Amino acid sequence: MDQHVNGSATEPEISPDEIRDALRDYFTEHPGIDEVRRNRDDENRSAGAGFDRDRWSVLARQIGLIGIAAPELWGGMGLPAPYAVAAAEECGAALYPGPARASVLLAAALDGIIPDDVPSQLRSVVQDFLVGAAIAGVATNSNGALAEFSDGRVTGRLVAVTHGTVADLVVGVVESVDGPALALIAPAVRPTRVERIPVPTVDFATPLADVVLTEVPAVLLGQDGDVAALDRFRTFEALLLAAEQVGGAEGCLAGMVSYATMREQFGKVIGTYQAIAHRCSDTAIDAASARALVAAAADALDDGDDVAARQLTLLARAEAADGFVAASNAFIQVSGGIGFTWEHDAHLYFRRARATAAIGGTPAELRDQAVVSGCVDLLVRASA
Repeated sequence: MDQHVNGSATEPEISPDEIRDALRDYFTEHPGIDEVRRNRDDENRSAGAGFDRDRWSVLARQIGLIGIAAPELWGGMGLPAPYAVAAAEECGAALYPGPARASVLLAAALDGIIPDDVPSQLRSVVQDFLVGAAIAGVATNSNGALAEFSDGRVTGRLVAVTHGTVADLVVGVVESVDGPALALIAPAVRPTRVERIPVPTVDFATPLADVVLTEVPAVLLGQDGDVAALDRFRTFEALLLAAEQVGGAEGCLAGMVSYATMREQFGKVIGTYQAIAHRCSDTAIDAASARALVAAAADALDDGDDVAARQLTLLARAEAADGFVAASNAFIQVSGGIGFTWEHDAHLYFRRARATAAIGGTPAELRDQAVVSGCVDLLVRASA
């Protein structure tokens, strides 16, 4: 990851706004939240994929959601970080439950290896992934023991893997000879010994599962013991989550405004009342603040300024998490009595906001990490 997240220096023929527009148009015709509603009403949801595979194939192949981040060497476009951020934000606004964030993250991580260095069986699964036929998952970093990588195989438990019950490829941190390293793991390669254990979660948008592996084929993404590359991956991972949370807040705002401009009380549209208008405006301000931090972090990551990218990402994650939680609260309250019902969409955003708020640390902890990392220096640089 030099000039761009995945190393491409070619001038893009499209803009991040065009990515946003393409996804927005698709989700207008095929609302992502429809799939989340089905998850809500499915008593066996923890054992299923949690998303429509045909719709995911359209997003992956026709709209090019995976190709945005995949390096050119693997047949992708290798676009800069702001493009991936734009895609994550729109998927978050639509509350899309498919493996979008994990796929963009995994695709970008392929920059750490060339196709000829990947064993044929695993490479075949990667090629299926690139056209939307294989499902990606990302393992949550655990404070416990990491799965162990040795001689091209991984053994151990991957914790809270997104779409873990169906993931064919998983990107996650493993323990190698020289310490923690990023690995691409292929539970789909047969024969392998894989146990998938659904993890209870309040979030209907992203099913999770622990994946227990025994001698499963894998390859390290980058050099063994490359701490800097691993840190960049973690920064990009957190940045995509922040963008998704910003999108979630914007989705809540859209729902609030739609209801407030339609619902009447005491002979007036409720959006004309100050209490309602203030909740909507506060949500808009919070979302704009977090979005600006996400954009700044994406630019820093794209410029190769790892220190500033890390500092800005920590601040963006904290701001986006707080903003999404506040927006989901406001969505319920502005919606009135109906906003508290099982059938209304507000609690779907509410669940998503809380499920993601503490990933990697609470907002307060993230801000503390940002201060410790020297984020105050950003103010000095901005004023210079």
